[in-house]
Amino acid sequence: MTDSSTDPTLTFSDAITRARGGNDLSAEQTGALIDAMLQGAANEEEVGQLLLALREKGEAVSELVGAARAMRKHMTRIDHDHDVLLDTCGTGGSGSGTFNISTAVAILASACGVAVAKHGNRRATSKTGSADVLECLGVKIESEPDQVSRRLNDIGICFCFAAKLHPAMRHVVSVRRKLAVPTLFNLLGPLCNPAGATHQLLGTAAPETQIKIAAALAELDTQRSYVLHADDGQDEVSLDGATSCIEVASGAQQSHTWMPADFGLTPVHQNALAAADPPESAEIIRSLFEGSPGPQRDTVLAGCAAALSLVGRVSSLTEGVQLAAEAIDSGAAQDKLKQLAE
Repeated sequence: MTDSSTDPTLTFSDAITRARGGNDLSAEQTGALIDAMLQGAANEEEVGQLLLALREKGEAVSELVGAARAMRKHMTRIDHDHDVLLDTCGTGGSGSGTFNISTAVAILASACGVAVAKHGNRRATSKTGSADVLECLGVKIESEPDQVSRRLNDIGICFCFAAKLHPAMRHVVSVRRKLAVPTLFNLLGPLCNPAGATHQLLGTAAPETQIKIAAALAELDTQRSYVLHADDGQDEVSLDGATSCIEVASGAQQSHTWMPADFGLTPVHQNALAAADPPESAEIIRSLFEGSPGPQRDTVLAGCAAALSLVGRVSSLTEGVQLAAEAIDSGAAQDKLKQLAE
């Protein structure tokens, strides 16, 4: 059921009542409420009640759009000179226990000549978040904004540490910890890249989340994005069966289904991608960048192929796999990781 009210602002009490009644809030209403939260002007109890009411109802596209616009207003922006900029940040929450595939894909895509602003944070529900694994790889994750900007312009890749570049989130840290369940804020990270990524390879943990995120991106003026969900539950390009991709470009959406054969690769079972902790995840990434063959390499090649297709560097997924493999075998991927860690 959808809220038909045209009132652009609501009190927290009214918003909680409406959400509990199954009514969606408009983008404007949600934006005003999130804005109040991020200014520290909201009562913690009401914030918690509203986040839970929205979760119980199911966060609507309008609510994602409004919340993302508000959060973008408060983030620290990273300036850069790139016309095309990729992010591989996903929603997380798949519980797959794999090594950090999206981070490896980001570095490899940069080694293929694509400018990348990898947005991410420390682990929440997963065994290894992008910040955790990059730290293990020697990357300084808490650099100042001007250093992040300089790195992006100089070497074509940077890490945008969410905890550093979204300082207003400090106002909701306590209530989110107390709730201890995923809320609207867990979906906002991929929608709020501090460098303003033009292209996103965005994995989601559930089909319904994939649909909502794609619809939100269509309203948030993404240049072109692939929103992914794999049949095996991964929030990545999977070689263990089918991967659903919703392509979002110029406000329009188009659906694709990819199989391992579309990449010219053999199937890979998810169990072959497991990593127990950030150090193990980092070691897997180091090893595959050194040229080690196997399922981890093939999975990263597939993800990078999708990224290269997304930004228009290749005309097919198989061509993307070939270009990504060349970047590993030539040592370019290793060199890019070394540059990022300097």
